[in-house]
Amino acid sequence: MTIKKKPARPTSYVALDETSRALMDSSVESAFVMDVSGYVLAANGAAEKLFDLKPGQTLQQSNIYDLLPKGAADSRKTKIEEAIREVRSVRFEEEIDGRSLVHSIVPVANPWGEVARLAVHTLDLTKLRRTDEDLRREQQRQIFFMESLPGIVYHLYPDQTIRYANRYFRRYFGSPKDKTCREALNCSSDSCASCPPMEAMNTDRAEEWDWTDSQGRTFHLQCSPMTDSAGERMIMVLGIDITARQQAEDALKRAHAKLEDRVKKRTEELEEANIKLTNKSTRLISAMKKADAATRAKSSFLANMSHEIRTPLNAVLGMSELALTMSDPERKDSYLKRVMEAGNSLLSIINDILDFSKIEARKLALEAIDFDINRTVDATVDLHMLLATDKGLNLTSTVDTSVPSVLEGDSSRLRQILINLVSNAIKFTESGDVHIAVTVDTPPTDIKPGTPVTVTFKVRDTGIGIHKDKQKTIFGSFLQADDSITRKHGGTGLGLAICTLLVKLMGGKLTLESEEGKGSAFSFTANLRVGNPETLHAQEQDLISTSIPELPEIKVLLADDNPLNRELATTLLTEQGHTVIAVENGIQALEALKEERFDLVLMDVQMPIMDGVSATRAIRAPQSGVIDPSVPILALTAHALKGDRERFLEAGMDDYIAKPITMNNFYNAIARNVGKGQKRHQPIQTPQPRPDNGQPYDRITALDMLGGKKGLLARMDAIFLRDVPGEMTELTAAFDGQNWDTAMRLAHSIKGSSRTVGALKAGAVAEQVEYLCRHQDASSAKKELKSLESEVKSALQYINLTQGSP
Repeated sequence: MTIKKKPARPTSYVALDETSRALMDSSVESAFVMDVSGYVLAANGAAEKLFDLKPGQTLQQSNIYDLLPKGAADSRKTKIEEAIREVRSVRFEEEIDGRSLVHSIVPVANPWGEVARLAVHTLDLTKLRRTDEDLRREQQRQIFFMESLPGIVYHLYPDQTIRYANRYFRRYFGSPKDKTCREALNCSSDSCASCPPMEAMNTDRAEEWDWTDSQGRTFHLQCSPMTDSAGERMIMVLGIDITARQQAEDALKRAHAKLEDRVKKRTEELEEANIKLTNKSTRLISAMKKADAATRAKSSFLANMSHEIRTPLNAVLGMSELALTMSDPERKDSYLKRVMEAGNSLLSIINDILDFSKIEARKLALEAIDFDINRTVDATVDLHMLLATDKGLNLTSTVDTSVPSVLEGDSSRLRQILINLVSNAIKFTESGDVHIAVTVDTPPTDIKPGTPVTVTFKVRDTGIGIHKDKQKTIFGSFLQADDSITRKHGGTGLGLAICTLLVKLMGGKLTLESEEGKGSAFSFTANLRVGNPETLHAQEQDLISTSIPELPEIKVLLADDNPLNRELATTLLTEQGHTVIAVENGIQALEALKEERFDLVLMDVQMPIMDGVSATRAIRAPQSGVIDPSVPILALTAHALKGDRERFLEAGMDDYIAKPITMNNFYNAIARNVGKGQKRHQPIQTPQPRPDNGQPYDRITALDMLGGKKGLLARMDAIFLRDVPGEMTELTAAFDGQNWDTAMRLAHSIKGSSRTVGALKAGAVAEQVEYLCRHQDASSAKKELKSLESEVKSALQYINLTQGSP
């Protein structure tokens, strides 16, 4: 049916009742009534605005087909004809001039069933559609922002699933798809209910905490409850990798244990004070003064560390100079003996300074050995004689006859106390004398070995003395009498603090008598026991009779980055007829052991590229590729504190030699360990050019790891055959482009895949490539990459032949 345009009858414009008219006018959307020819009979204000009428033009009595663009008019006419023809409502959408419109056309029939009018309602969705588009773009921007963040971001839901994880998360932990939070993060927590993200979800408040994963990486996580676009509650977790910062903080704590403890205590005091005090300004000023004092104390200590070592070092230099100019062998030997004693004293002092935190924490154990008290005092005097003579001082000592000549105790610590007190006395005395006196409070009636005895030591000088107000403070750490003395005489201010702690360990007390301008007298007591002269004599004879052990000619691999240390160790070995191959780091040591067989390895602990501990672990691995993984390994290290030996042995080392190296300790340690690997392990066969140590494939263990499921092993084999060739190609390309992060990730993936299917040797080589890529050692990694290509090629052939079978 074709609709013809003709004006509506005048009565049509008033046919609406008042109620219908009011309803139409109250609508905020466009509404109008038209006849079948397209003329508008009645319209509300929203309809007037919708058609963008010209000034003076009204919608009523206008034909809508004249007001619409031609295309829109034709489309509208088709829909109106459909509504009239089928006498039913028609709803449709259209775009006109950039606006999104939804029309509802309802035909109105007369009593004879004829459609005379049509009610048209139009809903303008333009703004709503634009809002939806803006929202969609905002969501895209948020996702882009989260994907580009240098930290992990993931969305955690109440069912403990992660439905979104950004690129940084996926790179570290892989895809969380079809995994719970615990599985995706490899979390070792016993209870998920107490996990901070779940607490944040339950309490509906933000949470922060530091979390360490199974690989030792530490993240600072922020958990924020929110609702997703679907209206479901979730937790958005943002995490920053703070592993490097955590490691740096741990290293700083180990290096400055005492200072960190003081700062921590001071910080706790400040925090508690800030809560209690109302006057924050005054409290802040006080805190700043205390922090400045702590900083000055630290700076003073670090700047003047040489105070405790200067005296024995002067003795070493002075006695060495005298020995070089002396032609008399006996006197030269005497001077060299003094040099040795001063050197040992110097080493003892350095060890004490490094171990100061343990001394103050009362964790230092004293030795109980027999020693000659007269020799101990004489050695202290000899150590300071040159310095006293240079200042024109008279340095003397007396040991009362009532004091047993042989005592049992820690002579090294006792000598350290005397060295500190005598050194201070000489330093603060410009003229006069310094005297050491040793007495016993109550001479023992029974001088049998083991009888307790309290010995008093007094060091008196005629120096500048100490003001009464300063006599208590000088026993604190890093403190001296006053700043002017510090500038004039130097020193760390640590010596008396060490002496006080050592005297307390000996069950005694350090006291001071001093008058400013007249001198000082430091006295302390020590609870010792009467020693056994026969035991002391036997110890001295053993020391005299000590000789270099006889060793068969051996081949030694020496790994040390210090040229001087390499020269010393090489000289000591070659003079005894041994062969030495020297390298400069752990990677070179590993390569040398793959090429040749050695009887012994001397491994420095701290080296560039790969340190000695990491190199030892790599050598001990059965699939490392070295000719003899059981070769004896001795650590060469200056790490001589408690616990170091256990750490080295746990890494796979057999023994260690502490620096500075002494000949007897050096040769004896080698003698203890030569042939050790052959006794501990199975007999070593005749050397071959490059034998495989251990089986390159262990399919039985691989099957056991998969619960004995051959079908699962077959699927793992198929994945290995499918993915690893491509990963090797990508790894080579990443290495050529120096893309170390990608190369390290691919090597790590190949390592895991190889070990899953039992290709152990390929996995071991991949682990070495991963390590070298982490340290960006291009030359070593290139060599290992060739080995990995060969091992992976062999593994692919082997897995292809044995697919699914152990």
